[in-house]
Amino acid sequence: MDAQHYISSGIIELYIAGMATAQEVEELESAMLQFPAVAAEVEAYRRNMEEYVRMQRVNPETDIKTRLFNQINNEPNLQVGAPTPDSNLQQPKVVSMQETKNLSWRWIATAAAVLLVGSLILNYVFFNRYKEFKEYKDKYQSLLVSQNSILSKSNLYKTRLEQMQESLDVLQDPNVLKVKMPGTKPFPEALATVFWNQQNQQVYLKVNSLPEPAADKQYQLWAIVDGKPVDMGVFEMGDSINLLQKMKVTGKAQMFAVTLEKKGGAVAPTLEQMYVAGKIPG
Repeated sequence: MDAQHYISSGIIELYIAGMATAQEVEELESAMLQFPAVAAEVEAYRRNMEEYVRMQRVNPETDIKTRLFNQINNEPNLQVGAPTPDSNLQQPKVVSMQETKNLSWRWIATAAAVLLVGSLILNYVFFNRYKEFKEYKDKYQSLLVSQNSILSKSNLYKTRLEQMQESLDVLQDPNVLKVKMPGTKPFPEALATVFWNQQNQQVYLKVNSLPEPAADKQYQLWAIVDGKPVDMGVFEMGDSINLLQKMKVTGKAQMFAVTLEKKGGAVAPTLEQMYVAGKIPG
């Protein structure tokens, strides 16, 4: 086993608290000789424990020392020069009620002190374990957020790559007819292109140059079929203009045009807002 096993197993806490078994003590002390990191961790834990106990201690009242020495001096068996009873004489020992109370008080005080020290040790151990758990939990949450962010970006890049591949396939298809739509007289800088697959009748649109519309407006593509406008759908701006956007299908058309309509599209085109238009060659 390596040093990290002993550091994270909890045996060090038991060792410092005096609650480790003889086998665990022997195993840890052997590991301290073998791994300097384990010895350093034991010493650091010992110092931290001493500091924790020091911080938690309660200073006794100032007159306790005086009362304690007075009680010791009043004990006959503890006084210097006190006569030693003959061991051969079997005299009945009379225990006064006061001595019984003093003895009980001493046992209670000793037990309370032991429980207090044990409580401090356990509190310290559990407090450190809680801090470690919280640190691991925070790291886990951070890693989970990072993983979700990476997964989201990965899905976005995958979708964008698929769209780029689809656009490339459309451009390379010999059945696709390219229809250029220059700007109209009110909007000479505008430009868009239609790619019409006459075999499967699918229409794709590429925005070359169109101004960004207002929030309540949207561009709409039209196909002029036998002199009548046919809705080919609305399309997006923003990042989508860098890719071909799939529109509706049409079996025949003489020209295509783009108008600016209310968001969601219109039933009939607003001719005053026609930005681009182009006839089908041939």
